[in-house]
Amino acid sequence: MNWKAYKNWALLTATVLALASCSSAPKKTSKSGYNQTEMAKLGAVYQGRQFMPEYMNFARVPKVGVNKEIVNQRDFVSQLNYVRAYSAGITGRYAGVYSKVQRWVQAGGKISDLAKYGINANIMRGKDGFQNVNMTGYYAPVLKARYTQQGEFQHPLYAMPTNKRFTRAQIYAGALEGKGLELAYTNSMVDNFFLGVQGSGFIDFGNGRLQHVAYAGQNGFKYAAIGRLLVEDGEIPKEKMSSQAIKDWAKRNPSRVQSLLERNPSYVFFRFDETQDVKGSAGVPLVPLASVASDKNLVPSGSVLLVEMPLIDKNGNWTGKNEMRLMVALDVGGAVKGHHFDIYQGIGEKAGHTAGLLKHYGRVWVLN
Repeated sequence: MNWKAYKNWALLTATVLALASCSSAPKKTSKSGYNQTEMAKLGAVYQGRQFMPEYMNFARVPKVGVNKEIVNQRDFVSQLNYVRAYSAGITGRYAGVYSKVQRWVQAGGKISDLAKYGINANIMRGKDGFQNVNMTGYYAPVLKARYTQQGEFQHPLYAMPTNKRFTRAQIYAGALEGKGLELAYTNSMVDNFFLGVQGSGFIDFGNGRLQHVAYAGQNGFKYAAIGRLLVEDGEIPKEKMSSQAIKDWAKRNPSRVQSLLERNPSYVFFRFDETQDVKGSAGVPLVPLASVASDKNLVPSGSVLLVEMPLIDKNGNWTGKNEMRLMVALDVGGAVKGHHFDIYQGIGEKAGHTAGLLKHYGRVWVLN
């Protein structure tokens, strides 16, 4: 079942046995392959949760059962306004939902009042069936670069070529050289790679002005997660894997960086964007912590989400606390599949630090 199978939810929900109020003892199922002890360290909760089978991606619940205040009401309304201004298609599809949700927010946005405004809450199954949705973070990095190849600035960022079917290894070997596609030369192959992962960012050419570079396309090869490869190779323990851990590994192993990156044949191309707005795949400017990348096959662009976001410390440890936020799905990502959201954190180093450490779990309700 997927998001489009809305008409079946009522029937399926009957099998959930009042998810909002029932509880079942946590248990490990060999077919799932999830280590509940490790996931609990990252915010996953099992006590008081009922297992949802794989065919049930969503279940409508009579109440959310969370009494916390929503912390980003103003930012969420700003994000809705951007959607209305930039995407007539999404606005048309979700006009009714946006109207109901905005009236509810303007009236105080108490979670217990959702039903009073005709808003349905549909909880997501989560990766493991216990409603634990994977949450990671992404951001818009700022890279130092020059317009021409010089000194430490040796690593090109490319515009979209006419023939894009070259692997990352072929591009590193010079397949696109001399075609006039170089947008900039940075001082870090690793930073270029992560710019591709994030999808957009800013270039500091050293002239006191930042230039926005946006996603232009991809070479058509399947994405391979280098973090997973490093875990499989025994280079980084799974429980310590993060973007920052990958960057630290690269600093320790500079001679091995290119060969690692080449194991991911996928490559992202860029374009200059004079608007300076960080936009998602939906073409809508993103508001930090009010927008997410989603798997569109499960949660289409424009969907409104009530997110129980885990709070982490500066070292990436879950603090044991969560906060409630409203967000809109407005982007996609090569690694964002299934019950996984990539939460947009903002621009620059601070946003990047949090994004690099976030790999935690919380609940998500799709509102309609």
